[in-house]
Amino acid sequence: MHTDQAINIFLSGELGAPSAENRSERRAAAGLAVLHSDDAWNLERRVADEFVVRGQPPAAALAAVADYQPVPSHRITLIDRPPNDHAAYLAAGYRCIATEALMVRSVANLPPRDGRYTVEDASTSAQLAWLNAHDPAGRSWITPTRLREPRLRHVFIALDQRPVARGRIYRVDEGHSYTTHLYTAKDYRRRGLAQALMAQVLHDAAAHGEQWSVLVSSEAGLPLYQALGYEHRARLVVFEPDGL
Repeated sequence: MHTDQAINIFLSGELGAPSAENRSERRAAAGLAVLHSDDAWNLERRVADEFVVRGQPPAAALAAVADYQPVPSHRITLIDRPPNDHAAYLAAGYRCIATEALMVRSVANLPPRDGRYTVEDASTSAQLAWLNAHDPAGRSWITPTRLREPRLRHVFIALDQRPVARGRIYRVDEGHSYTTHLYTAKDYRRRGLAQALMAQVLHDAAAHGEQWSVLVSSEAGLPLYQALGYEHRARLVVFEPDGL
């Protein structure tokens, strides 16, 4: 997959499946892509803007952000920009909150499933309530609207009568999916749970005729995804206003 295509899947995936609940949309500001999020998160409505900077120098990008007049809760995400750009954003009152990698994997030559764990799909209101009440990160991450959305899957592994690993897969189009919300309970890490969950996700993608899987990895998560066969496509550096 070419980097441009991977970035477009990333932009669509970050906005999520549109619905009456999710009124997020892609906008533009002087050449910058703007992900305007207007959605429910953790049972509360959240409005935010994310400015995606790829080719623009800092002065032009910062001017575009200022002219747009974003909501206070906004981010600037640099894609493959040189490290010496960072000082300009810091000087403008932003702080760096994450360095991430855009990763892609062809849905072919898949890793074996891990028979030690059962990966389940959330499909009922009872599962929704149970998963939200016992989420390993303490978030209510599934809503009834999302549970009914055919383009979304919410997968999890339960051990000791509680969910210990979970993730969301958004089928952006017939050939591509975007995975988010991956999380493993702290006291269950280093047991292969995330790898088992993702291996099953890839096998399910193949069964649905998908061709590529796309996700964003933290620096800590890179070894996991590289072991699963994901390849690096772009470096993302995320800034937000200092003091948020």
